[in-house]
Amino acid sequence: MKTINQPSVGATPAEISAVRYLNQYRCPYCQTEWEDGWDCACNDRCPDCNKEIEPYESALIEGEAAETELPAEEPASAKVTAAAGTRFFVVSYEIDYVHRVSVGITADSPEAAQQLAEQAFNDATIWDDTNAMPLLSDEYHELEGESLVWECVAVEQWPEPDHSVRQLKKEQAAMQVCRGLVEAYQQGETNGGSIDWEDVDQLIPLAFQALGKPVAEIQS
Repeated sequence: MKTINQPSVGATPAEISAVRYLNQYRCPYCQTEWEDGWDCACNDRCPDCNKEIEPYESALIEGEAAETELPAEEPASAKVTAAAGTRFFVVSYEIDYVHRVSVGITADSPEAAQQLAEQAFNDATIWDDTNAMPLLSDEYHELEGESLVWECVAVEQWPEPDHSVRQLKKEQAAMQVCRGLVEAYQQGETNGGSIDWEDVDQLIPLAFQALGKPVAEIQS
């Protein structure tokens, strides 16, 4: 696990004075940990793998009473107003890569093994990770000499995040639930086997987020 103390880059004195929160981050993808100061409990990019990560802890600083809170997510429908003289843009880039998937197969010949894999691919079952065909790797590799293509489009308003972003947020919420359950049970062992159910209850909204369901569905 790598720990990085990441300073705010290019912050002016006015921006530094506005910082009120020290956010703690832990990347579930590469296990890098870092902290950074912001004016809210916002997401940050992992300095190693560039994934967008939510803070697992956010503490008030600069003389404020210290407290910890979960990051608050703004409604997706919230509209952002552009400052005077500015416009909204969607900036994207495309890069060439290879998607390599490896599975384990038992067969009497290489040809038979490949045929089984091709059939599983055609049936969309090659990623099922079964005992008969375990998933061994699922990786994306950038091509050597790849072309990097940028695109910038002016828009009236930023569009809603697409499926890839929603899926990433579900995965982040699931990791928070797993981490919270482990911490709750560890704390329970410290307390002689008594678990504070408030520690578990606060994970329910995150669990619903990971499942892609509204919190309103929680049964009272």
